[in-house]
Amino acid sequence: MKNYSKLWLFVAVVATLSSCSKLSDDNNDIYKYIPPPAVPISDAAPLCGSIKGRMLTGKTYTVGCDVFVNEGDSLIIEPGVRVNFTNSAGLIVKGNFFSLGTKENPIWLTVSGQTKTDNPQVGYSASKDSAFAGKWKGVIGDITCKYLIFKWTHVEYTGALLGAGGSSAYATIGLTASDASYAVYASNGAGYFVFEDSWVYGTTDDAIRVGGGGSNFAILRSTFEKCGRSGGDVLNVKAGAVGDMAYNFFIGNATNALKAANSGNGPGIANCEVNIYNNTLVNGGYRQTKTGRGGSINFENGARGKCFNNLIVNCKFGLRLNTNVPDTTYMYANNYGYNYYWADSLSVANQIFPYTPGSVTKPVATDFPNPLSYLPANYAYRPNVAYNGQPAVQVGNPLFFNYPLPVTGGYYLQDITAKGNFKFNLTPGSPCIGKGYTNFQPLQKVPVDPIYGVTQYSFPGVDIGAYQSNGLGNSH
Repeated sequence: MKNYSKLWLFVAVVATLSSCSKLSDDNNDIYKYIPPPAVPISDAAPLCGSIKGRMLTGKTYTVGCDVFVNEGDSLIIEPGVRVNFTNSAGLIVKGNFFSLGTKENPIWLTVSGQTKTDNPQVGYSASKDSAFAGKWKGVIGDITCKYLIFKWTHVEYTGALLGAGGSSAYATIGLTASDASYAVYASNGAGYFVFEDSWVYGTTDDAIRVGGGGSNFAILRSTFEKCGRSGGDVLNVKAGAVGDMAYNFFIGNATNALKAANSGNGPGIANCEVNIYNNTLVNGGYRQTKTGRGGSINFENGARGKCFNNLIVNCKFGLRLNTNVPDTTYMYANNYGYNYYWADSLSVANQIFPYTPGSVTKPVATDFPNPLSYLPANYAYRPNVAYNGQPAVQVGNPLFFNYPLPVTGGYYLQDITAKGNFKFNLTPGSPCIGKGYTNFQPLQKVPVDPIYGVTQYSFPGVDIGAYQSNGLGNSH
């Protein structure tokens, strides 16, 4: 126990260093200590209440009620661990959390006894899909959680009500007992959140929410399927959140795949800033019925950042900048472009530049198809008006490995909600190869470290989308 205390004394020291403004200059210097082994956690009985220590490689654990990692404590999950949640339980982290899977031995945070229905279904109904049943509360990083780190980890079937079972999981994170939980929630404005090379499958609301004053974050090379039963975004970052979303794959989301919103701002909270690049988005936005809600990428409420090299395929709406962005001059100053759109139909092509309330996205000639070739001559000066996107319909097939475009088999776009056996790598001859823009950098707000930070940053790619022809990028 004495050595274990030293481990978390070290974490506390790192946490102090992490608040320094020179952190990004010291990434190679501050993570030198090799911690001793943490106390093993037994898998003999269902876990309830406070836990700390290490879940051991290859073991299966059952969680029977809410479990808490107390402030000053930490939970480490080793490669190959499976954690089955029951009774709508959740994992509430007031201390620190490290889920350290590997490519060969990923970690599973899930429920048992579920059968996935991932093949396309004509007349698909989310109400009949167990992916949206909301079986447990997900991983909740409380306002005192300094490190919330996921590497090669599956998070599945989340979305239980936060107050289920008399839980107090919502007490300090600005939500209520009747709110549906997210798969992951990061709420420490001075904390570090990493979600890399991981998966989220099946949520009732947002998949990942970074809120409560923001956080330094990196969401990289991950895969998101069936997120949002009838609403909710996949990645939703709020006021004060600063970081990168890159090389992620999205399919079948209810609303936006990627959203940055400066809502929830208050005294002393920095603006939301996020770089969104080299993501692939497929069939997003079709379970959201509210008018004007997005289907791909959305910047609103003053959020800012860069948005390049994204491959947006058959999504209900294209990139949406909202009129309530007070600093539109920043977003218009060459901070987005080189985004590639495919539209099976005219209804999709007509919303590449969203004709939705408040949308002010201006076309840029670097997008594909070049919007200046088919939009009205004065469209750039009066966005949020209807236009005829017919010249953009079925132009420039990205040539995925085995996903058919246009969609065949009598399916509607909303009928395809999971990767299943499809592969979205680019084949030789794809017009997306070599078209990426690389003259910018990730924000890199989280240090590089195999345990406490980002394992490796993926920089802007020469190809459009999450899958690079050189084998880099998303490896799922």
